[in-house]
Amino acid sequence: HFYKRQNIANKMTKRTTSESSEFSDLEVAGVEPLTIDDISFNPSYAADHFGEERQSFDPTEGGRFFSLAVAALTKKKKKSVKVLSPGKRRWLNAVKLIKDRGDPWKKFNLDKIKTQRGRRHRYNPLTQVWVVDDCVLKLDKDPFAHGAMRECFRMKKLSNFSHSNDWAKDSNNFVAKSYMDEDVPRDTYFDDVKLQMDAKLWGEEYNRHNPPKKVDIFMMGVIELVEISGAPLYHIEHYIDGDYVKYNSNSGFVADKTGHLRQTPQAFSHFTFERSGHELVVVDIQGVGDLYTDPQIHTAAGLEYGDGNLGTRGMALFFHTHQCNNICQSLGLTAFDLSKNETNQLKAGVQHIDNSKLTKVKLDDMVFCESPSALERADFGRFFRGRSGSSGFIDYEPANIERQVSQLTKDDDFPSRQVSESDEGIVFTIDYADKDDSQSSTATSEDSGVDIFRRKPRTRGITECSDGTEERLKLRDRLDRVSRPSCVSGEVARKLSSLVHQHTDSVLGQIHLDLAQYHETCRFDANVQDKASAHFHLKAAADCENKQALTAISCLYLGLPNDILPALTPLDAAGYVPGNIEDIGLDYMVSAARHGDVNSMVYLAKAFDSGLNLGTDRNQSYTQAVDWYQR
Repeated sequence: HFYKRQNIANKMTKRTTSESSEFSDLEVAGVEPLTIDDISFNPSYAADHFGEERQSFDPTEGGRFFSLAVAALTKKKKKSVKVLSPGKRRWLNAVKLIKDRGDPWKKFNLDKIKTQRGRRHRYNPLTQVWVVDDCVLKLDKDPFAHGAMRECFRMKKLSNFSHSNDWAKDSNNFVAKSYMDEDVPRDTYFDDVKLQMDAKLWGEEYNRHNPPKKVDIFMMGVIELVEISGAPLYHIEHYIDGDYVKYNSNSGFVADKTGHLRQTPQAFSHFTFERSGHELVVVDIQGVGDLYTDPQIHTAAGLEYGDGNLGTRGMALFFHTHQCNNICQSLGLTAFDLSKNETNQLKAGVQHIDNSKLTKVKLDDMVFCESPSALERADFGRFFRGRSGSSGFIDYEPANIERQVSQLTKDDDFPSRQVSESDEGIVFTIDYADKDDSQSSTATSEDSGVDIFRRKPRTRGITECSDGTEERLKLRDRLDRVSRPSCVSGEVARKLSSLVHQHTDSVLGQIHLDLAQYHETCRFDANVQDKASAHFHLKAAADCENKQALTAISCLYLGLPNDILPALTPLDAAGYVPGNIEDIGLDYMVSAARHGDVNSMVYLAKAFDSGLNLGTDRNQSYTQAVDWYQR
């Protein structure tokens, strides 16, 4: 049934004042009045909503029209309410908490300190360009804390966007750090900023792979006090209130279980090693929560980033105490190969104590060794008696010396084959340990990465870090190409594949060689010489085709003197090598000769010429003797 518009108007004039005000609200809200075309009656609707006893329907019945209209208006208002994302709600709550809390440095009366001008230097690690601007600041004259090399001062900086010079509202708290040694070169301040900003890039790359907890590294700059004689320099970082924790150091320290044994900082360091293609590792992780500051970077060359860069020796110290956790697994990281003694020690949970937390430098006498805890001193026999075999270590089958390829590579691409002495490659068989033997759970840690599945890389939104997008894409593309696993089997597969066409130095091999020397010289424990671990890492380095390791292990197996592990004898090595030790030693000797070791070439030439010292599976060959002589 249809009703005339004038009938509706007549009914409307009888509404109360409150009802009229409601209708005006509807007009303001943009609700159009009903027309004759809008109003219809459906008997089935009435039956469904009002029951069979009430089949009549009058839209002008008292209150019914306005009830329907107000319901429509309320629904429209609900739709217009903006729903905040969980992340934005957390940010707003955080801002509210900060405002409610007030200025934590108000009691220090920094507002009464004399204002001075400064010149701020900031570094963009993507474009490698310094940005300089002027600022106004207040710097406390007395330090409130200090470390081994720097002391810390409270500082307030007025926002460059402030127009009122209101220090209470428009200033931010900073920590200014100055080297206590006045002879430190000025360039050191700028080099430190480069280090920290480069580490910040690695934090962003880590977050892009969607770990359970994101990390970040403080923005750091240099302030130059232009009004003071000599224009002294300070490092500046935003002040963050909270518990400051050191999670690991640049020399192998890891926070013990009585302190802050967490998965994220250790996984982050491991991630940087693989993602950089073994070129570096970010260590010395410390800060408030997962907001880090003052990291150190070890590089393969050991030349950049100051005296705290210990090169491959520092990398070896990190992996000596690193135990892969659930986050490492979720990111697809591979376990670094450790001997059975080393792994057993890590599983026992032995950690280092405070006196090894300090950042070591290249000239520090303690760079090679860690100190035992009070509990460990009571039983030196157990301390560093060994640390375990992780997955992927290379071993031999005595009856069948063939070249086989890691499970990381398809078998069809590299079929097993017998080779002659002039062929390229290494003689070995890869034996994978069980996963449970190489990785243990750290379910008691504070991280949320327990029992998590491997995550897909996170896709970065268009608005995220839009500054320098082209440079970021280039960096990401380069990292995708160079990323390499931490295990020896992965390194071997890479060398046997088309990825490597010539002999190149293996950083991973050098790390294992450093660990072999540490164990052989008792650097971890003056009372224990872990020959099993020393041989383990020497063999791993040789299988990575490290030239020094190839020469040393071949001499060791053949009973010749070597200067890498002089304390080990062929009798010691025979207990760790299945098969004929002389034949295996000659295999390594061939690899060392192909890598350009002259002494190995001469040894092989004489052996093939005379027919002596050729083991059980090689015979006298003048052709091969001439070939080695000519090289």
